[in-house]
Amino acid sequence: MRIWLAPSAFFPAKGGVEELTLQLARDYQRRGHDVLVVVHRHPADLPARDDIEGVPVARIPFELPGRRPQRLATYPVELGRQLAALRRLGPVPDVVHVQCAANQVAPLAAYTALHRVPLVITTQGEVTMDAAQVYQRSAQLRTVLRAGSRRAAALTACSRRAGDDAATVAPRFAGCEVVPNGVDPSQWTVTDLPEAPVYAAWGRHVPQKGLDLLIAAFARVREKLPNAVLRIGGDGPETVRLHEMAGAGVEFTGSLDRSGVQCLLHSSRVAVVPSRLEPFGIVALEAMAAGRSVVWSTHGGLADATGGIGWGVDPSDERALAAALIEADRHPVEPRRVRQHAESLSWAGVADRYLAIYDRVAHG
Repeated sequence: MRIWLAPSAFFPAKGGVEELTLQLARDYQRRGHDVLVVVHRHPADLPARDDIEGVPVARIPFELPGRRPQRLATYPVELGRQLAALRRLGPVPDVVHVQCAANQVAPLAAYTALHRVPLVITTQGEVTMDAAQVYQRSAQLRTVLRAGSRRAAALTACSRRAGDDAATVAPRFAGCEVVPNGVDPSQWTVTDLPEAPVYAAWGRHVPQKGLDLLIAAFARVREKLPNAVLRIGGDGPETVRLHEMAGAGVEFTGSLDRSGVQCLLHSSRVAVVPSRLEPFGIVALEAMAAGRSVVWSTHGGLADATGGIGWGVDPSDERALAAALIEADRHPVEPRRVRQHAESLSWAGVADRYLAIYDRVAHG
């Protein structure tokens, strides 16, 4: 099968959608499918054609017109250029799969309509949980999502919450199939839990991730556990503010690759995902694959990611979050149990579900 995967962003950008797309692409390739990642060319100095870990990538400027009258007037011409660029990519695919609907939806919906190719759209929580709140600011994106959903042969969501939120903009998402994101357990090893109360959190330093809420709650933890340590990985626009907030016991590791996250987890007793809103939470699955208990936010789709294992808590409730952190240190979930849950959500299983959808829409 010839498959185009069309995420909202791809490497060198880093995030859950990028990781999801890469893992699916590599799994499809191992099964003998022909895969191409088609993505918005942003920033513009990135190469038009690329190769990321053996996965071919095509970058096309999928610009929306914005509010300027001149851009609006000339958008049909621009859309024609985008369609021409898509046609130059080669043979028509058997299916096009959008992950996290953004600028790419309009040209790909038009392309699939012209070439009678089935379109699959998966929401990754972008409608309400994007850190930049793009859907709240852009009527064009909301209009494009509604139009794309009507064109799509199948709609899915990474969590029930993400699907319900998408339905507030595009009603066809109501009751859509949930296909959770996953993890590759073979990339993560389980080690013995350290005795010291060390907590780990990592991700982009943006308000959505709730790291400021974690730092505030951790100050209460130190009152009960004076030797507790909180290690925070990642970076972003909130990094300076987080450093200013941090008190005793808070350490910052900087940006982390997969091996860096592995080391962070091995040195920690408990992982924390304190997001104000989280569509799914691959980081929680990574922690569980490493045998670590997780304290997770009840705002979003983390209940789907964790299977309800660990401690779900409202991260904006400082006392409740601190209490959950202390309880997780004192009574961690048995590492084999959390590892087994992560194994049940392997990327291979996720790929199986998506391939079954592709087969259904391609022959339906």
